[in-house]
Amino acid sequence: MASIPAKRLLNYWDGFNFKARTEATNLDDREQKLVDFIALFPTVPDTVVQIAVHRMLKKASVEPSTFSYFLDKYNHYLYDPNSPMRNEGYYEQVLNYLAADDTLQEAEREKYTMLLELVRKNRVGTVATDFQYLAKDGKYRTMHEGIKPYKMLVFYDPMCTHCAAIMQDLAQTPAVNNCIENGFLDIVSVSLHPDRDSWKAYQKRIPDNWTNGWDEKGDVINEGLYNIRAYPTIFLLDGENKVLLKDAPLDVTLRYLVRLVSR
Repeated sequence: MASIPAKRLLNYWDGFNFKARTEATNLDDREQKLVDFIALFPTVPDTVVQIAVHRMLKKASVEPSTFSYFLDKYNHYLYDPNSPMRNEGYYEQVLNYLAADDTLQEAEREKYTMLLELVRKNRVGTVATDFQYLAKDGKYRTMHEGIKPYKMLVFYDPMCTHCAAIMQDLAQTPAVNNCIENGFLDIVSVSLHPDRDSWKAYQKRIPDNWTNGWDEKGDVINEGLYNIRAYPTIFLLDGENKVLLKDAPLDVTLRYLVRLVSR
């Protein structure tokens, strides 16, 4: 029997008029309804999210303008790097539907299939892809190195002002420094900028209790090892390099980390 949160999500769009064209409806109301729908996702298992999203999209497909509107909003809220609600795991459910939707043109399905493959890289629950980087001390290391219970992997660009602000917030967070000092956490920051001098000049801004490196070969980008869409991109891993959080907003990552170490 479905739980109350699951029933609420699965029945969320009952009675909604998907046949109404977007130009004839209040778009603010539509957008807020979708935002409230997405906000319920964490209250249920991912399998329920998938069913609910697929049911909703099937209903929305009755009117092309409505379908297009909601696809754009899903992309905005779940996949845009600047969205505080971004979550590739949830967006994957949207892409799963689109990649299998035989009412779409083949070229469209192929586009969504390719995007789905990107989103599935280093997904939550899988072991993050290993790679070699040059560390600040001049030694080559692999990302999988380390014996701490948790690891925060931070991909950054020394030329990115937004990176500087986020990484400063991270460096000045007492809970993070406590985790490092108490042996719970490693922070591995890796510059993906191709210029070595830019990385070296930036080193003084990286805290001494972090591991600072540079992707000398450019494998992360050139080989497509990770789906990097903006900087910084932060992963939270466990002691076996399994992905716990993927490119979540910093506040979400910090709250999750605090819950882990306070168990």
